[in-house]
Amino acid sequence: MVIEPIMVKLGVLCILLIMLFSCEDTKKSTIQLQYTHEGSSARSLLRETAVRHNIKVEPNIADTDLDSNLSAVVEVPVSKPMTVDYKNWTQEQPDIYYEYGSSDSFVVSHNSPYTTYVTIDVSVNADYPVPEIVTDNVTVIDNVTITDNATWSDNFTYGVASTQEQKTVWEDFWDNLSISDNWSYISVGQIDNVSLFCDNTTVVSQIITQLQNDNKTNWTATCDNVSWVTGGCGQGIELKATTLSDTMDCRCNNPGDNVTTIRPAIRNRNWGGVGDSCVAPTQSLEVILKK
Repeated sequence: MVIEPIMVKLGVLCILLIMLFSCEDTKKSTIQLQYTHEGSSARSLLRETAVRHNIKVEPNIADTDLDSNLSAVVEVPVSKPMTVDYKNWTQEQPDIYYEYGSSDSFVVSHNSPYTTYVTIDVSVNADYPVPEIVTDNVTVIDNVTITDNATWSDNFTYGVASTQEQKTVWEDFWDNLSISDNWSYISVGQIDNVSLFCDNTTVVSQIITQLQNDNKTNWTATCDNVSWVTGGCGQGIELKATTLSDTMDCRCNNPGDNVTTIRPAIRNRNWGGVGDSCVAPTQSLEVILKK
């Protein structure tokens, strides 16, 4: 009668030891997704805005949606090779995934930082319905692009920070241009009201080169009495056109100044604007390039 309760106690102790050993094999980690876009097809250039981002940590570790910062906290095994499969969906097509991709294999150890950054090259789903778009002399049908113009535009709200998505679209626009296409004209401003322009092929090519190379050193060139300025501001590079004598980058201007500043990569509420370029009123900004 004395032995039986001792055996029960030993059994409980054994269970506790197993549970503790299991905990040593896993670790809670924040997966922070960073993604880039493969290729320069029309589908990649005409990027939609994703409203839902999902990751699957394989093999069969986690399946969860990401938050607005493209991150999620998941429990992952320690010292085990893993990959992350990524898909996103748009509001227009919630049942058909838009972009997808998979990461390289990675391992989390007990000494790893709390946040694990995972980079994924994403492609557009070939079955995602992309409409035909005709803008001025630009015609895009699925993966075929015929273009004499290239246009970037985006909507910005007073007091609201620019997003990672807007930063990516801005950078992708410049990266997908080719200097060899001999762009000869650029204009900037609000949509349907682009008041500052340059029609010098050399200067336009220099502007594209500065932005493609993410050159954050203050650079300026004059064209048709307008100074074109590039430089770093916040997390990325900006483009400014002005008739003022101030040709420095990352500046705030007064309402009414003949200045257009575009810097969505700054990732805060000073995304630029026409005239007032810090905490500017709600507006839609546009860049037009022509051959």
